[in-house]
Amino acid sequence: MPPFNFIKQEVRPNTIPDLKVDATFRKVAKNSITFALWKIDEDRLEAVNRTQYGTFYDNCAYIVYAASLAGHYANHETITREQKPNVTLERYIHYWLGGNVSEQNRSNVVHKIQELDSYLGNVASIYRETQSHESARFLSYFKKGYDIRSGSLITAPLRPRLYQLHSRKWLRSIEHATIDWSHFNSDYIMVLQTDSLIFVWIGRSSSGIERRSALAWVQKHSNGSPITVVDDGYEQAMSPENKDLWNSLLPLKKRMVCQASQLVSEYTDYNSNKFRIYKCNQRGRLHLDQLDVGMPAKDDLSDAHGVYLLDNYGQSVWLWVGAQAPQADALSAMGNGRAFVKKKKYPDNTLVVRVLEGHEPVEFKRLFANWLNVWHENSRSHKPVSTKLGKLDAHSLCERPKMAADTQLVDDGRGERVLFRILGDQVQEVAASKTVVFTTNASYVVKYTVQCATVIPADLASVGIKSIIYQWNGSEASSESIARADKFARASFEALKEPGMFVQLYEFDEPPHFLQIFEGKLIIMRGQRGEILSNGNTKGSAMSETFLLKVYGDATYNSKAVEETPLSSISSKDCYVIKTNHVWVWCGQSSTGDAREMAKSVGGMLGESSLVLEGKETKEFWQSVAMYFNQTLVINGNGNSCSSSTSSSSSGAGSMCNGSSSNSGNISPTLSNNCYLNTSVPSKPRPPVQLFLVWWQQSALRYEEILGFEQQDLSADCTYILDTGTLTYVWLGSQGPNQERYTAIAQSYVQNAPFGRRSATALAVVRQFQEPNVFKGFFESWQNDYGKNFMSYEAMRKELGTAVPTTGNITNNGSALLLNNRQKDFDGHKKYPLMVLTQEMDMLPSEINPLKREVHLTHDDFVSVFKMSFYEFDELPKWKKMELKKQFKLF
Repeated sequence: MPPFNFIKQEVRPNTIPDLKVDATFRKVAKNSITFALWKIDEDRLEAVNRTQYGTFYDNCAYIVYAASLAGHYANHETITREQKPNVTLERYIHYWLGGNVSEQNRSNVVHKIQELDSYLGNVASIYRETQSHESARFLSYFKKGYDIRSGSLITAPLRPRLYQLHSRKWLRSIEHATIDWSHFNSDYIMVLQTDSLIFVWIGRSSSGIERRSALAWVQKHSNGSPITVVDDGYEQAMSPENKDLWNSLLPLKKRMVCQASQLVSEYTDYNSNKFRIYKCNQRGRLHLDQLDVGMPAKDDLSDAHGVYLLDNYGQSVWLWVGAQAPQADALSAMGNGRAFVKKKKYPDNTLVVRVLEGHEPVEFKRLFANWLNVWHENSRSHKPVSTKLGKLDAHSLCERPKMAADTQLVDDGRGERVLFRILGDQVQEVAASKTVVFTTNASYVVKYTVQCATVIPADLASVGIKSIIYQWNGSEASSESIARADKFARASFEALKEPGMFVQLYEFDEPPHFLQIFEGKLIIMRGQRGEILSNGNTKGSAMSETFLLKVYGDATYNSKAVEETPLSSISSKDCYVIKTNHVWVWCGQSSTGDAREMAKSVGGMLGESSLVLEGKETKEFWQSVAMYFNQTLVINGNGNSCSSSTSSSSSGAGSMCNGSSSNSGNISPTLSNNCYLNTSVPSKPRPPVQLFLVWWQQSALRYEEILGFEQQDLSADCTYILDTGTLTYVWLGSQGPNQERYTAIAQSYVQNAPFGRRSATALAVVRQFQEPNVFKGFFESWQNDYGKNFMSYEAMRKELGTAVPTTGNITNNGSALLLNNRQKDFDGHKKYPLMVLTQEMDMLPSEINPLKREVHLTHDDFVSVFKMSFYEFDELPKWKKMELKKQFKLF
């Protein structure tokens, strides 16, 4: 790749003078958990009072410093606590630039963050934030939302004022310096404060959670003033007095409201994991040499003395500084990142972040497919296995949701199960048997009844569910089989009369509990071979066949046996079961005792078996297994895998070699090194758990990450995704929309996840108030009754004395007006004043179809002109509609 050469000089000196640290910064305890906020106004740096946290002025720049224990999150309510010198802290510095900040303030804040960074020892990650485009981490500091005030109105009268409110998770209120229709958008809630009345204008495309948050914000800031709600397009329905007051500030004849479709780009590729990596080189001018890499990996950042730039195609720019890089490079990194943004002509609000080797935030780590992160909390290190192999502590799983979540085991797997096999459009119940065989050309549905090991009501409530519907799809299953299984599984889930969970998974992605219900003895065979055991435990028919099974795992909750043939090599860390005229269990020298026990248990199901250890094989053994196994394939003695050079992406201890992959012994053979490796072993490294608020917008799934999440972040009128690395949970709020699209939500998320993983990752669906312990345990404290006092937007509005409008076939539902398809089409167009729509054709705005001008009228204007609603108009004969449009100059 040719080097990227900056025209503008961006080089910093190789040596820098000692920075003088502002006295205000010196009050920060270096080794403490803390949260601090400073404001820069011209040449003054002043600490912001804690009571003013969350209030910003758009003509100022701000500095935020947050320090927390590793794996934890600080916010504006964090109390400063001193830590011991050996405790590792995560440190973050953000500088926030208001929309009207001066160039002097921009320059001052850059200088001040260098002082703070130097004072803290140059170990903090630095984020450049801009108004209305803040990072997820910055937003997480202000859980209750934040306000942006207009600096030009500081000395102006308190009323009238216009505020723009939006954002689903953290409500952002922006005070505008002028009162004008240009600030309105159907995505927003607008608040117009006057001396006598507060108007709350509800954009038609705003969400229920935004509307509820906006009403709560208005009530908090009303100071006793009366409140009235105005609906987008229904302004004419106001009382004459209110309409006169509104018109004195916002004349309805000048009404022009943009539509939500013009804002989609704000969320586009929010979680894109496609980016370019450049190596920074100082050669008098800054040069960037692009690395020729496919899926970026941690190993691409190989020079600890250097600096790398990661370009996420204008969404964000990351500067990674090696641990041995000069201090000058660390200080100049942000400036170089900004120069890159300007040179590439990216938006000025592009997020720029500097991170240091060994102190990378989780947002950076998950950009790489193989940068797995282990849990930091000591409480997550427990395994519910007693000293006796295979005996799970079922009581602990019921009593301790954190343990259940950490292991992903709802119970000990001893509940009742009913198994169905789906091949093509045929659904066949499989007879109960100790020997369970799945074939790769079919799908299976398992109806499992959870068995709680206690009858204590609190423990039963902790477990949360009584049934699980599992859908397993084989790697060779046809689309017809998968579709039929999906329909059958979803119908079974919907038919449950008790709390339950639906889990959809694919071969090689089996989560721990699924394997546990088969006691780690699930056999997966090629489609044409699996028929030998598909009718139950018929050892006679099995003995007449020959096959080879590789046994993965070392415990009942991570083990299975998979048919593999042909073998190109055999690792000393593996265990195999070979069925010929006898059942042989072959175990490599480096295999563990637990893995051998699991292999023996599989062999025992197939008949009388013999254990054979590597290096002690008999002549009889080699003769019996010659068609599958031969001595030249075995890599003996030292336990090295046959392709250790590629094992860096594996999360296991050893590697399995089958000619197509070189992953660890517990990892399925079809996983490539560029995929997230799901080992199903709870103690193995995995990505940190992430929570996303998700919603549909113009047929695309949008999501907003919630860092430092807690149960209170779950809202009943929303849908969320909890990505645990083992399972992707879809949480359905009891009042949320699109309840029936839960699998589409999960699959869309997984296919666009912000790190390398396959679309076959297991998906689980849980409903509010029916959450299982394996879900609850990922939250620090869970209250089973939380959310039962949820108040909807309609209920809040009713308390204010204003009802949701209805017209024609329009009624209301959980979060917004419920419109028939034609009414939705009408409301989906940008609205213009009548005088604009009656202009000559060449004077019309470009987005208006001259033959469909009427759809750009507001509801009020439409009724005023045609004396009927759009729905009634649309029912008219075509000739009648044409005549009316000509009459009112709308054609």
